[in-house]
Amino acid sequence: MIKKFIPPLICSIIVTFLVYLLISTCMSFTAEHPMAELDSGWVITLNGGVHKDIPLTRFSEIIDGTLERGDSIVMTTTLPDLGNIPFPVILFKSRYTTLTVYVDGEYFFDYGSDMYANNEFLGKTYHFITLPTDFAGKELKFEMRVSEKDAFNNLNPPVIGSQPDVEGDFIHRHLPIIATSMFLFVFGLSFLCITMFFVSSIPDIRAFLIGSVFCINLAIWLMSYYSILSPFIYTRYETQIEFFTMYLIVPFCYLFVYMIQKVENKRLYLTAALLTTGITLTQYTLHYIFGIHMKVTLPMYHIAGAFGFGIITYYLIRNIRKRDISESGMIQMLGVSVFAFAQFIHLGIYYIAKHRYVPNANTLSIMTLDIGCLFFVLCQLANYLVFITNAYAQRQEHASLTHLAYADGLTNMPNRAKADKLLDDLDASDLDYCIISVDLNGLKTVNDKFGHPSGDKYIKDFAKVLTTTFDETGFCARIGGDEFLVILEDSNEKDVDALLGRMNSALNVMNALYSEYHRSVATGYAFRHECPENATSHEVYLLADQRMYELKRKMHEELGIHNRL
Repeated sequence: MIKKFIPPLICSIIVTFLVYLLISTCMSFTAEHPMAELDSGWVITLNGGVHKDIPLTRFSEIIDGTLERGDSIVMTTTLPDLGNIPFPVILFKSRYTTLTVYVDGEYFFDYGSDMYANNEFLGKTYHFITLPTDFAGKELKFEMRVSEKDAFNNLNPPVIGSQPDVEGDFIHRHLPIIATSMFLFVFGLSFLCITMFFVSSIPDIRAFLIGSVFCINLAIWLMSYYSILSPFIYTRYETQIEFFTMYLIVPFCYLFVYMIQKVENKRLYLTAALLTTGITLTQYTLHYIFGIHMKVTLPMYHIAGAFGFGIITYYLIRNIRKRDISESGMIQMLGVSVFAFAQFIHLGIYYIAKHRYVPNANTLSIMTLDIGCLFFVLCQLANYLVFITNAYAQRQEHASLTHLAYADGLTNMPNRAKADKLLDDLDASDLDYCIISVDLNGLKTVNDKFGHPSGDKYIKDFAKVLTTTFDETGFCARIGGDEFLVILEDSNEKDVDALLGRMNSALNVMNALYSEYHRSVATGYAFRHECPENATSHEVYLLADQRMYELKRKMHEELGIHNRL
């Protein structure tokens, strides 16, 4: 079974690598005007304590313990000379703080002061702060008031430049996350719409439904986690959306694994899943009802996430050892396992960077989550392909079995079962159809004199003549050894006689070319209107069959066909 999911797994890895390589290297960005990152040269005042020439990326070194609500942070620096650039702005990300900006003592920008006063949740958000055109050499001052305990340890240095350049640089830096999020969202929404049509009729597709919703949730979480929306669409709820979707990840993983697994101890598993869901609901309740912000309860999510990662790892190892999971389930299990592992690595980077400076920690975080999410969604895509392939194979098998059930093995024409089905359908219609009963003459004599292969050839040759004559105008079937049936749904007596004459002419040509034995048939036909009003199709057929036998008897008596054969 392992060999079956190796190809889609390898394809997922290759596509993940190629997408990431394409995004990282091919989609380059070049600023039209000078830009600068303001990391060094800051004077930082933290709760009255002054620290000079501190890089913002080393902000954690001046914090004694952790930041608390109400802590005051004032940061000043001198703005660089970038020349005459149009639409100068500063891009800065605040983290659970208010932000008031002054340039040479002149008030320029304020964010969150009213929210802080009302004890509302101040999250993480990017700010485009417009500067005067003559900003060079002026003093830039940031005043921040911390709204949450342990709000942050390090700050992203502000970026200064022309607004189009700053926006383009921001998009380029976050392009992998933006592309991954859009892919997750489009994939999840598309396949959610598809699976909604089949979820009630195909039970196995419910895991696809959960996977689609999970992808949409991950897309929204990634965009809000890295505050991608705030530079372009301001919303004070972006961080709340981040926590809301993030706290759903672990319950989604439990539900997803349950849908694709053979869970041994269901009671224990469901208990763990319900406890995790209970933790998530408790976090929502504390935030929205009691005003205890979701960031405060973040450690609860980390504990639940670490435990959930252990559960997923256990089932992955169990599946590899016991091999009692379907091919589709194993592909999905690998996807969610790699995603969970990426989340676990990201959690480790988060806690290490929280207590000490880690170069490129944000880049490592983005790369880890990006690869984990991409791998998950590509495994979902590979699973859809496997599902479609299997469904197509089953459909082909069903069509083949149906054909075998309704086809004659010798001539490949429809058989008696198919003919009976069509006759039953005719009973429900108002058509004035015609049924022709056809019987080969002398088949037994051909079998006795020339052997059964010759008899079979006689049957197949006539089947070709019959289908050539009637296939475009009616239904032909072999209903017995030497018995055939034709149903014409739209015809008159003159048409039937002409068609039968054409069929007999074809047989005469065949007799002239191959004269080892004589080929002939007896026919009889009847129309529906010739029978009583409530007569069934089988009664119409019996009338046609009776007329065929009358003709057959007359041919035997008058022409001596049986003697000639």
